[in-house]
Amino acid sequence: MYLAASDSAASSVLVKQEGQSQQPIYFSSHLLKDAETRYSNLEKLAWMLVLSMRKLRPYFLSHPVTVMTNSNLGRLLTQPEVFGRLIKWAVELREYDIQYQPRTAIKAQALADFLTEIPEGETEETWKVYVDGSSNRQGSRVRVVLVSPQEEEIRLSIRLSFQASNNETEYEAVLAGLQAAKRMGAARVHLHSDSQLVAQQVEGNYEVRNDRLRRYAEAFVKLKAEFKEVSLQKIPRTENTKADELTRLATSVTEWTNEEPITQIAFIAQIDQSEPVATLDDWRAPLLNFLQSGATPSDPDQAKILRRRAARFTLVGDQLYRRAFSRPLLKCLGPEDAKYVLREAHQGCCGNHPGGRSLARKILLAGYFWPTLQADSAKMVSTCLHCQKYQTFFR
Repeated sequence: MYLAASDSAASSVLVKQEGQSQQPIYFSSHLLKDAETRYSNLEKLAWMLVLSMRKLRPYFLSHPVTVMTNSNLGRLLTQPEVFGRLIKWAVELREYDIQYQPRTAIKAQALADFLTEIPEGETEETWKVYVDGSSNRQGSRVRVVLVSPQEEEIRLSIRLSFQASNNETEYEAVLAGLQAAKRMGAARVHLHSDSQLVAQQVEGNYEVRNDRLRRYAEAFVKLKAEFKEVSLQKIPRTENTKADELTRLATSVTEWTNEEPITQIAFIAQIDQSEPVATLDDWRAPLLNFLQSGATPSDPDQAKILRRRAARFTLVGDQLYRRAFSRPLLKCLGPEDAKYVLREAHQGCCGNHPGGRSLARKILLAGYFWPTLQADSAKMVSTCLHCQKYQTFFR
């Protein structure tokens, strides 16, 4: 399968490989509408792949499909820490045998390009990243604004749960900006920061004498090597309004908590953490230990139960998923994430205060699972003040 996307359309071509020749089987074109036109180029390609999969489901079920692309689409969809709308598409696509390979020749790609008249090289355009960090008695915060080549903005507000100086938060902001740009598939990044010290130290004009700042500078050099081009420009504070605006908009943007200083933590939005941290009361801990290292309890009966139970789970990277009958893999959540999902699904911005069984069904359809989902859903409904107050009006 070959994919292509432009500002207003996306297309796909399914071909059959016969020796050195390729025979066209099916092609489709989709006109992007409303919010779809504001997707990044990678999101347009992923959306077109999902649409093609839904149309050509018999082909995807009967044969392995290889997607020929020179973009970072394969890396983006096969990693467990994708975020936003991509996680829904990635889980839906994992049901099929889909491989991603770099395109070595144009061949049928010409058909996909013809349908959209897409120019080449969009993925190598420069992304602009505005960063800012601050530290006070209330805590340390990092603000990042990513601006795509199409002038689309992605805003992040990150709260650091450890003590950090102002200079350290500025470094954290720079590293977080690079990590976010990497996740978006950017190859060239132009950073904007209002910190004179950080800008001069990473450029080598100032000597780094502080041991902690030296570790930050080394982390920047290591992360910079993963891009084709990274530049950092010092701008006046009055021109860094994009990042400063997040201070006033903190209640309307997703907040991400970074609990370890300096460590390179991958950027994931909302409840998807960089690693599935299993606490002592986390039901996933025995399953993770068994699937990762084969560790079993000393009790033979408990070990037998664990082996039987683990057959219904699988690991994608470091994230635990549950196999489901005739549906995509379900992401397994820990206690804290489960509470967040319950609260948002029941009474969040898109919640409609459903009943216990409806709430559990809604969460399963969203792609999440934990063993006590049914009981927790019933408890959420029984303890919801609005449900108890207005339930007589709906009977």
